[in-house]
Amino acid sequence: MTHDVLFFVLGITALTVGSDWLVRGASCLAERLGVSQLVIGLTMVAFGTSAPELFVSGAAALAGKPAVAVGNVMGSTVANVGLIVGLGALLRPITVHRRLLVRETPLVIIVLSSVMLLSLNDSLGRPDGVLLITCFSVYLLFLLKWGGGGLDELAREVEARQPTKAVAGAAGAAPDPAKRGGVEQACAFRRSRATFLGQLRVRRRTEWATGQLIIGLPLLLVGSNLLIDSALNLAEAFHVPDAAIAATMIAVGTSLPELASTIAAALRGMGDLAIGNVIGSNVFNLGLVLGTAAILRPLDVPPGLVVSQVLPALIFSAMLIPLALSKERVGRFEGALLLLAYIGFIYRIL
Repeated sequence: MTHDVLFFVLGITALTVGSDWLVRGASCLAERLGVSQLVIGLTMVAFGTSAPELFVSGAAALAGKPAVAVGNVMGSTVANVGLIVGLGALLRPITVHRRLLVRETPLVIIVLSSVMLLSLNDSLGRPDGVLLITCFSVYLLFLLKWGGGGLDELAREVEARQPTKAVAGAAGAAPDPAKRGGVEQACAFRRSRATFLGQLRVRRRTEWATGQLIIGLPLLLVGSNLLIDSALNLAEAFHVPDAAIAATMIAVGTSLPELASTIAAALRGMGDLAIGNVIGSNVFNLGLVLGTAAILRPLDVPPGLVVSQVLPALIFSAMLIPLALSKERVGRFEGALLLLAYIGFIYRIL
């Protein structure tokens, strides 16, 4: 059993490092190709925090472990709200704007309700997976093209800072006309040298980014298999159902990127970013991750799994609305309630 615990930790480490390197490499290459940093942030960063769930659920589906694939997605959804938001609010109350909750949270509830309807025949087939990924794609398109009111303001703020730095750097006394020629030659030499060094750095960054992509993807594959195998061995040793171990140990392990980014945002007073990260991750998990797993191999979703996994995910997602809309923030008391509810969820399924 000791080696299973070690392999579980190694699996989580490989997943975390692999997803980080995959996102860093892909983001660098996308920036090199001229993709907007705003688009990179909305897509690659969000994908990076959900990459562990994607690979674990995909590997579980291919291995014929539908309970692990579904339990990981639903357990991650519950952990994102109960554990991550609860812990973040305990550390520092999370202030969130009403518009974010009204626009984003109902979508999670709609997707979860759709999963329950799609699983009335006790399975999620490939057509259901295509439907989930299509809904996710529509959401992503909306986010990138029409949902960026606040993001546009952020982009303008970032762009406004760049010329300020240039002006500040250029400020100073006017050069002596007699020395203008020498200064211009010196500046031309410096510009050519800076251009050469800049091109060299870009080339090195591109090579390193390609290396990160090449290494990150296998790390995700190896980490997902290590995590699944070791967790299932531990479940068998303690006589715990596969779905329960997937919704607890595996789900928390794959949610570590969300935990780190949400707590960091909460401690810095970025409430919208913290809640937005949780909601966005849940949409990714339910649309992209669950849809991909169903396409790879149809998933058996019996009524017992719906009651024990899908329904709690729906309840936890709905809890965010009244908690935050009452005072437009999730305080320490509300965070404690979420954590207690999450502990109750763990106790119930184990």
